[in-house]
Amino acid sequence: MDAFQFKAEPGANGKVFSHYEGFKLHSAFQPIYSLSHCRIVGYEGLLRASEGRRQLSPYQIFSLARDEASIVHLDRLSRALHLKNYCSMSTEDAGWLFLNVDPRVIVQGKHYGSFFQQLLEHNQMPPERVVVEIMEGAIDDEMQLSESVGFYKDLGCLVAIDDFGAGQSNFERIWRLAPDIVKLDRSMIVQAMQKPMARRLLPGIVSLIHEAGSLVLIEGVETIDEALVAMETDVDLVQGHYFGMPSNLLGEEHGAARITNLFQQYQMASSLDASQKCQAYYRGAFMDAVHKLQAGVVPEIAYNKLLTLHGADRCYMLDQQGVQVGASCMAVVDRQGQVADLRYQPLAEAEGAIWSRRPYLRRALQNPGSLQMTRPYLSIATGTLCVTLSMAIVLNGQVNVLCFDIHWVEDRFVAK
Repeated sequence: MDAFQFKAEPGANGKVFSHYEGFKLHSAFQPIYSLSHCRIVGYEGLLRASEGRRQLSPYQIFSLARDEASIVHLDRLSRALHLKNYCSMSTEDAGWLFLNVDPRVIVQGKHYGSFFQQLLEHNQMPPERVVVEIMEGAIDDEMQLSESVGFYKDLGCLVAIDDFGAGQSNFERIWRLAPDIVKLDRSMIVQAMQKPMARRLLPGIVSLIHEAGSLVLIEGVETIDEALVAMETDVDLVQGHYFGMPSNLLGEEHGAARITNLFQQYQMASSLDASQKCQAYYRGAFMDAVHKLQAGVVPEIAYNKLLTLHGADRCYMLDQQGVQVGASCMAVVDRQGQVADLRYQPLAEAEGAIWSRRPYLRRALQNPGSLQMTRPYLSIATGTLCVTLSMAIVLNGQVNVLCFDIHWVEDRFVAK
């Protein structure tokens, strides 16, 4: 298809539309917001097809392209339509234009001649304002996928991996392809809403992608509760009906005001989050144990009040190198040294164990006299989820770290 001569007809507001297999094709643009900036930073071009009152989804219209040449033609027609319409409305501060490329075109498009660079030049669109979305899970040819990502990067465009978290997505491809943006599939936020474990793990997934050098966008955010989950995960960008519906026009909607409101709700929720409630519940008894230890009371008695509290598992002392000094003191219900899962019994005895890699040691030593709390993790001693409270204290002129493990139940300290 000639990038300059695709068949387009004038529509309302200076935009154009085209036809394919009797269907009218036109562009819709959904805003993409930066949470930190509280504003639109780009739009995704979305293909819309209609025949009278009948509406087709992009998947349905592309299913009409039954051979390779037709698929390439329709994909190029779609991108040409979006670019023409976007450039007719946008200014330099409109941000990025996100364009989808059909996976089949990624693999076979190069056999049909150059197109995309000519299209950008014809529309006077700087390549750095274009984000090319590639659905990595739909392409099995690793070499072709890498070449395609490299092609668009060499043009000067940004590359986004789309629908990450769906199907066969994997981190190995993220590390190898080094995309500029990773778009998390809506299924990930749905799972986070339904399963506490998924909600707990999602921020870690975002953190890994950040460490790989990519921005993270979560798509399909439809409700305020989903938006608050997105806030918790530390994603950079958001997209979805809650922030803005697809429209044939560009412009500020209600998204910016909603993000400002989200920050207010997020800060209120953070002041009552589970970790702070947990610390508040145990702090008094923990400090009681500290004072008794510093007064010379033996650990078994000093820990007594703390170990009778609901959820208590064990107390133990570490030296500055992270070596456990003495055996663990078990909660009252576990005085016989019972563990939650007998399969972990070989790991239950910990005297002399070296815990120098654990965050509860490092954070305590970095913040002496301040109570620290870990994120939930699997206890090597019990095989169950736990959190650890820790504090660096001085005993007999030496710095030690008092640690207290708590059986973690997902909703025990969740704000209601």
